[in-house]
Amino acid sequence: MSSALVQKALEIVDPEFNKGSKGKKSKQSKNVFNLMPENHKITTTINRKGRKEKISLVATSKKLTVTEAKKNLKSEKTILKNNLKKLREIRKASTIELDKKITEQIIERAVTKRPVKAKPKSKKIQKTAFTDEDFKKFEEEYLG
Repeated sequence: MSSALVQKALEIVDPEFNKGSKGKKSKQSKNVFNLMPENHKITTTINRKGRKEKISLVATSKKLTVTEAKKNLKSEKTILKNNLKKLREIRKASTIELDKKITEQIIERAVTKRPVKAKPKSKKIQKTAFTDEDFKKFEEEYLG
């Protein structure tokens, strides 16, 4: 087992393990395919915007360690929490209280699919200064 694997295993158990150490980092490239000479690599040429470029057909992906996976999961959870918090704020800001009359008009418009006509207000019975007896007297005088 290499020392790098031991250090990674210790980082998993104790996250503060590597913070205190000040070791030199190697300047070696982590990609193994950079060590190979160009004529041994499997490549193809592609024309891009009038230029020919060589692209390797063997692609290597970086292996994901446990700590990196935990960081990714933690960030996804925080993103989810932030999005839910924003949605709650939007819901609070977008709540509108309408009058019952307005909501009834909206529902009626949706049901009938026609504009709602304004209903005329009922006319109140006007009280007059004349009584029924006065009207009878006027009628007798006018007709009679």
